[in-house]
Amino acid sequence: MKLRIGAAEPALADALGLPLDTKADFVLEHAAGRLQLRDTRDAAPGPLYVDFSSHDAARRRDAGRRLPLARAAGVKVDVRPSVLDATAGLGRDAYTLAALGCRVTALERSALFAALLRDGLDRAGSDIQLVLGDSCEYMASLPGADRPDVVYLDPMFPERRKTAAVKKEMQYMQELLGEDDATALFAAARNCARQRVVVKRPVHAPELAPPNHAFEGKTVRFDVYLTGS
Repeated sequence: MKLRIGAAEPALADALGLPLDTKADFVLEHAAGRLQLRDTRDAAPGPLYVDFSSHDAARRRDAGRRLPLARAAGVKVDVRPSVLDATAGLGRDAYTLAALGCRVTALERSALFAALLRDGLDRAGSDIQLVLGDSCEYMASLPGADRPDVVYLDPMFPERRKTAAVKKEMQYMQELLGEDDATALFAAARNCARQRVVVKRPVHAPELAPPNHAFEGKTVRFDVYLTGS
């Protein structure tokens, strides 16, 4: 059954091309000073929104260069690479890298999720550049002088069996976005990145290809592919 997505306000409906419908399966609305997506179905999780003032965001920011993400991206005391996050989603990793001093461009293919991320970035006063569009096309279009040092990928893979371990945001993304073409993204990223491609994977998941380096956290792994271009 096709899911229905609606907007609670005329301005949102016009901006995103959504019907004005508060009875849809998912409703985009402003509430509590933020833009949020609410699942109206029975036994639904709470609303989805972007909040970079949360405890988790602060913890990741304060951990700084010790984070496996920062080490994988090549962040050092005197090195702050430019980063293209080609699978931005809700922007958590992009925001962490920007907080560490990296110049970050975030790409998101879904207008709905880009709107949620834009709202969160604006409320946080972030200078991350957000681009709505197809990541493979965007990377292929970049002239040599504009190519980033690092391309970061956190691709959506086929839906996992639903368990309590699947977070609320992942439930929303699996239902509304579906999987990415990880193979195409990876190929485009390797042609685009000046220095390296970083791929985020569950810690025990197979690699897309044998990496040059890997940095593990408790639940995820960052595979690093040096491009040297």
